[in-house]
Amino acid sequence: MASNIEEPLFIKSIEKGFIVLELFKTAPSPLRLSQISTLTGFGLSATQRLLFTLEKLGYLNKNLLTKRYTPGLKALSIGFSYDRLGMIKTVSSPILERLSENLKENIYLLGFDGSNTINIINIPREKNNVKPIKPGTPFNIAFSAGGRSILSYLPGMDAVGLIFASPRNAQTTKTITDPKLIISKVEEAYSKGFSVVDGEHDSDEISIGSAILDMAGAPIAAIELVAPRKNLKWMKQRERIGTQLETAAREITKSLTHQ
Repeated sequence: MASNIEEPLFIKSIEKGFIVLELFKTAPSPLRLSQISTLTGFGLSATQRLLFTLEKLGYLNKNLLTKRYTPGLKALSIGFSYDRLGMIKTVSSPILERLSENLKENIYLLGFDGSNTINIINIPREKNNVKPIKPGTPFNIAFSAGGRSILSYLPGMDAVGLIFASPRNAQTTKTITDPKLIISKVEEAYSKGFSVVDGEHDSDEISIGSAILDMAGAPIAAIELVAPRKNLKWMKQRERIGTQLETAAREITKSLTHQ
């Protein structure tokens, strides 16, 4: 849906084009004109013009037989540009590589897009059975350790709004679905500087995350470590790793301010 931004320099038509492209992040299959019109709230005529333009520019493909749309190659090229030039990825990569080598566990860099966390980097360890996550994969901000660490640095009402808006389906018997309990975990993350999620997404996995901040102290990303439970049996071990993640997150924050 279109935003409520009312600024002289803000171009609404460009926003509408990106709204259409973002539909495909969660679409289970190619979309028809009528579906896109319904999902965006734009009229059929306006949607048709947007789709025609995006197709001609190479950001969408249209199947002439089914009349359904899918992302075009230029949509992929945007992701490649970020992978090559994204500042936080460039700054974080050597720090995360060093962290992964020291801890011998899977490390993720999760970006914060204002409503969710998105995987930017995944540094897997071959000895672990944790499945690697592709760049661009979204994480539920209320259930990932990195997400909770990000929530802990948001204004209170913003964090509460995101928690209530997030799907809260139980994945395991340990999944916390009560918003009040999630909020308490977020508060704990703020006091410690990191968050620990124990078996809520997968009963055999533990994740630990710490937020990366911008110059103003607002969260923009997080480091998350995901490991098999057998590797993180003891609470003191988790606390020690959490402190290391927080130190690395602060190092990234400091490096970003000097770019």
